[in-house]
Amino acid sequence: MQILVVGAGLAGLGSAISCSLAGHEVHVLEAAQEIREVGAGIQVLPNSSRVLQHWGLEEALQPHMTSPRVCNFLGWKGNFISSLDFHESEKQFPGTWYRDFHRADLQRCLVDRAVELGVRLTCNTRIEDITVHADGVTVTATAADGRQWSADLVIGADGVFGNLTEGLLGRSNPPVKTGDLAYRLLLSAEEMRRDPELVAFVEDPQVNYWLGPDAHAGMPASVGREMQN
Repeated sequence: MQILVVGAGLAGLGSAISCSLAGHEVHVLEAAQEIREVGAGIQVLPNSSRVLQHWGLEEALQPHMTSPRVCNFLGWKGNFISSLDFHESEKQFPGTWYRDFHRADLQRCLVDRAVELGVRLTCNTRIEDITVHADGVTVTATAADGRQWSADLVIGADGVFGNLTEGLLGRSNPPVKTGDLAYRLLLSAEEMRRDPELVAFVEDPQVNYWLGPDAHAGMPASVGREMQN
C-alpha cells in the first residue's frame, strides 16, 4: 500500500518505520520547516525497548543511551518509600532494557532509520484536509498551499493541536484542560557536582520520583550532559 503519515513526531516516525518494515511505501508530511524535537528526557522501558530493537535502532541509539541503575520512590520530605533495581529487573526479561534518552536524540535516530528504509520526508507541509474518494479505497491529503498527495491510507499523527482528528469526527475537538500542570527545570550539572547533596544525581545514573499530596517531581537519569533535567 501507499501510506501517508501526517506528522513527524515520535508517533509519526514510529508508524512510518513500522509500515515500511511491513513492505509498504510511506511518505511522511510534516508541518514544521525542519524536523526538530523539543522537550525533555524520555524513559524507555522493557516493552518499548523490544519495539525499538524490532525497528533496528539499538545500535544507532547506543551512543545516546543513559543506563539508569535504579529507580527510587521517595516521599516529598525525602523519606524512602521503595526502589526498583533496573539491572536485576532486566534479568527477568532477557533482551530488554531500561534506558533514558533525550527526546531529540531519539527522534533523530528515528528519522535516520526511516530514511534508511526508503521513507520519504516532506517538511513545511501543513495538511488542512483529507478527502476520501468515492471508491472508498483511496484518499487525498491537501496542504494549506494547495499541494495534494493521494494514498491508500492516511495515518494522522499531527499532535494535540492538529486538525485531522476534527476532520475525522466532523466536529470541533479542541484540547481539554485537565487542571494538571507540568513544570520543567534545567540545572547546571557542573554546579550540581559542587554540592555534596546533589552530586550523586549527576554521577550515579538513577531515576528519582518524589511523591507528595496532589503533586510529584521526577528526575530522569542524564549522566554526561551539561544540563540536568
